[in-house]
This record gives sequence, C-alpha cells and structure tokens, in this order.
Amino acid sequence: MMDVPATLSAAQLRQVELALAGLDEGQLRLELTGIDVTDGDTVVLHDEEGTDVAEIAEITVEHVDPPRDEITQLGSGQAPPLPTIAVVTGTATARRPLGHRDRADLRVVRGSARTPHAVLVTGTVPGPDDEGWQQHPGDAIVLDRGDSAALARAVTAVEAAGRRAVILPHTTDSDDENARIATQLVADDVSVWQTPAPASSGRVVLLTGLSGSGKSTISKLLVQRLAETDPRTTTLLDGDEVRQILSKGLGFSLHDRMLNVQRIGWVGALVARHGGIAVCAPIAPFEAMRVEMRRRVEEFGRFLLVHVSTPLEVCEERDRKGLYAKARAGEIPAFTGISDPYEIPPRPDLTIDASVVSPDDAVDRILAALSELDAR
Repeated sequence: MMDVPATLSAAQLRQVELALAGLDEGQLRLELTGIDVTDGDTVVLHDEEGTDVAEIAEITVEHVDPPRDEITQLGSGQAPPLPTIAVVTGTATARRPLGHRDRADLRVVRGSARTPHAVLVTGTVPGPDDEGWQQHPGDAIVLDRGDSAALARAVTAVEAAGRRAVILPHTTDSDDENARIATQLVADDVSVWQTPAPASSGRVVLLTGLSGSGKSTISKLLVQRLAETDPRTTTLLDGDEVRQILSKGLGFSLHDRMLNVQRIGWVGALVARHGGIAVCAPIAPFEAMRVEMRRRVEEFGRFLLVHVSTPLEVCEERDRKGLYAKARAGEIPAFTGISDPYEIPPRPDLTIDASVVSPDDAVDRILAALSELDAR
C-alpha cells in the first residue's frame, strides 16, 4: 500500500473541513484527477499551498472515465485525453491544522459546543429589521462559499441583528443537505431561512483559436470596451504577453503548453475570486486544458468560452511572420493546426468566425453573452 499525494481545490478543502469537524463520522468522498491510486492506499490531501492537511487511509476507489464529446481535430498528432477521475472514499483524519480560514473563531470544529436552536441562512443575510428574525430563533448559521468579502458581510449582518454567527463551509446547493449538516454539527433544531444566494461578480472569458485567428485583436478591444462600460476591474492575459513573464522559460512541449494554460487559468480564477473580469487569449488547443480552466474558474465565478473559429486557410493568409509556411516545410515542429493538434471546442458558449465578423461586432457579441451571464 502506498501514500499517494493529491492537491485539493478550494471546494474540496471545504469538504475536508466538514469531515474533520465530524460530519458523517469523518467519512469523505472525493473526486480526484491526476493521481494513480488503488484500494487500500492512503491519499495524502494537500491544500493549494502544498501543505499536507489531512489523509484518507485504506481507501476504496472507483475509476471513472470522464464523458467526452466527439471532437474534430485540426493538425496531426494526438491531444492529451481528459484525465480519469478517481472517486475515493474513506475516513478523513487531520495531519496538521488547516491553513488560514476566514473567521476561524466562528467555524465549526470537532468538539464544538452545540446549541438547542439555530437558523440556517441559505444566502444573503437580511438586515436587522427584517421580520424573519422573529420567526427563526437561535444562532445564525452562514455558509462560506470561498468569498472572503461576502462572508465578512454576512457575519456583520448577523451580529447587527443581535445574533451569534456560526460558519459552515458550503459544499452543496441543497437546502435539505445543508440543514442535515447543520443538525449534525451545530444545533438540535435547525430552521431554514431561504434567501437569495450572493452572486459572484467575477468572470473569465477564454478566447481560444488558431494562431492568426484574431484572438488578440478581439481581446484587446474587448478589454477597452469593458473599461468604458463596466465598473469591474478587467485584466488581459494574452498568450504571447504571458510567455514574456508569467510563463517565461516555457517551451512548446506538451507539458509546457499545459502548464502555460494552467498558469493563465490560475491567474484568471484569482481575478474572478476578487470580483474582476479576466480576458484570456492563449491558443489553448486541447479540450483537457479548457475543461480544467472552466472547473477552476467556476469555483469562484462564471466562465465564458469563446471559440474564434477563423478557418485555417484564412489564418495562413494573415500570417505575416510566415510561421505556417515554415511549419508546413517542417522547419517548426509541433505547430498547432499543422503538425500538432488543435481540438475544436465541442460546446463553446460562443463561436465567432473572425473572417466574416468584424472585431467590433465580435466584441458586441461577447458583451451580450457576458450580460446574459450577469443576469442569471
């Protein structure tokens, strides 16, 4: 049997926090990717800083192949597959204290004193004059969704109403399941006060397409228009510019390409976490990297995938540097769309052929799609 390391997302770390607090006697079920694990192994759980915070010993594991759409590929070669999901189940035990957790003094831990009555506020905490406070006695349980500012506002609102706040990590959108968790860990009698969930304002727009498709032109104009019309801070992560600093030293091997887009996705998710808009314009040729970026971003905000579908022959005509010609002549190995794969996104949120759509019209379409996201 082996110790197998696994890095947790922020959402998974909230699951671990509940298990360590005693939920379901510490039983934990996690879906993990990128690990080679078998029944009986011990999975060592690391937070995003690399600290081993917990473990699941003598696990049972089920390997699940991810659903995969039929994907059309441009260029030769083989794209990396979507990673297999290892569904591991076992009892979680702490290896060391969890890292920084917002308002640790109000969070439920193993051995926390129970209270007879509490109210679970499912979303935004109402003001102190709301009549609902009279209908729901006891401490007020608020859900930590990973947004520090929203959590601080919730705690302040609870205290303004003259109640004590109790923080539970948010792991599900089911009110019934959250009430079950609260009954196990907080109070003997839990009432549910349904209020609208606080909406994250963070957004990430990923423009993917071949070299010369028009991604950079559209993305720069989009950032300009957002600066003029949207109060949120907007950040541009252009593929070529990112390689000058953030990904300096990376080449164009499969590993380096994956790592480059992972870094862009990480920064984009960080921007979204703090309520901003990140516009990302790498080639992002593989479905696996786009799926990973969406998963990472949607922990904190909304994700918009834009396929800039300009045909290959048009991209070649636009190529002022002659890169496509060199690739066809064999002078540039592993060139996307020629001697290396570009997987056409099977289900983009928006498709724009920049050979027939002007940059201004393309930006109009993206802004309209962002407005639809904001309205949900």
